[in-house]
Amino acid sequence: MNYKDYQNTRDAAWKILLDCGIEKLPVDLNHICRQLGVGVYRYGDITMTGETPLQGDGLLYFEGSRPVILFDQDKPPARIRFTIAHELGHLVLGHVAAGQGGAAKRDFSVAADPVEAAANRFAIRLLAPACVLWGLEAYTAQEISQLCNISVQAAQFRAERMLVLRGRGKFLISALEQQVYKQFQPFIREARQIPPGE
Repeated sequence: MNYKDYQNTRDAAWKILLDCGIEKLPVDLNHICRQLGVGVYRYGDITMTGETPLQGDGLLYFEGSRPVILFDQDKPPARIRFTIAHELGHLVLGHVAAGQGGAAKRDFSVAADPVEAAANRFAIRLLAPACVLWGLEAYTAQEISQLCNISVQAAQFRAERMLVLRGRGKFLISALEQQVYKQFQPFIREARQIPPGE
């Protein structure tokens, strides 16, 4: 993976957390979607015409200039959250834009696709920001899954990355990351029961 791609994806997730005023876990995806003007619907709520089939976990498309995310309502809630965050990644990273036609869809069978991989990286960084997990001292997949309301499978990937980051001591290096940490600090202090001033 190209480090610049990694950095762009990471920074995009941090900017969304900051711009949307997200201050606690689990990340409120409904709030983010409202702030970004994204419609979110279950497959059963929409009748689509044209060439885009309703298959896979979810998809992003445009109704005119309005982005819309559809998701498979029959999936577990934690997986639906990841799917919505993944589709937001396609939007924020510019994989699909109004007027371009087509749709980006989440389907685990295309995980090797670099565009899909980038959307997955965005999703996990949005839902489970490393600096916040570090501040909470949440390092196991079970802790991450519960705090972030994501699947244990997604949390396991995050736990493995946290191990690497902890080994390198790579937290609060970026100015953006410092801002995210500061925004979440009241939540971190409350969750860890740290008295004010310490």
